[in-house]
Amino acid sequence: METAVKFFTEQSADEAVALAKESRQPLLIDYWATNCKGCAKMDAVTYEDTAVRAYLEQHYVVLKCHVSNIPKAFADTFLTTAMLWSPSLFIYAPGGPILRTIIGYAAPHYFMTELSLGKAALLIRNRKYQEAIDLLTTLPYAAEYPALHQEALYWCGVAAYFAGPRTFDPILPYWGELRKTYPESVWAEKADLFPGVI
Repeated sequence: METAVKFFTEQSADEAVALAKESRQPLLIDYWATNCKGCAKMDAVTYEDTAVRAYLEQHYVVLKCHVSNIPKAFADTFLTTAMLWSPSLFIYAPGGPILRTIIGYAAPHYFMTELSLGKAALLIRNRKYQEAIDLLTTLPYAAEYPALHQEALYWCGVAAYFAGPRTFDPILPYWGELRKTYPESVWAEKADLFPGVI
């Protein structure tokens, strides 16, 4: 299906990878299949969303690969984890490892939030910690997706730790908010390292 988003395809995969490296933008690879209802809905709904389209154009290089047409050399480099369902969307560092995985159909607001988390992961990887914190603390649609908001607070703490003098004090505001707001969550459990402090 033709969408408003301009994709690279498996035939132009090398060009997409080169552009991601050159632009230092994350590479989003959407692995799709024929007769995949989630893939069709991604095309008809999510990729047609104006905000999604604008965000992808500004922050990502997008490559759509049909699961039956992936060249072996490309798969050996970029499909390094099991793909069990379609669509499977992987966010990669430019020419590098997978930063984030999205499995199945993603509605526009959810997708925007996931894309922001992927962008923040790249910022952390590139040691742009304050930019990551700024993005994570203004995560779009966080109120709609508490599980993603919890994760964002966790990564804010990580970025704050690396941004500062490598003490635990910068972590505490973010992980404190995480534990206070979402006390029963898995992410709060991960942040429960300072009993009696937060």
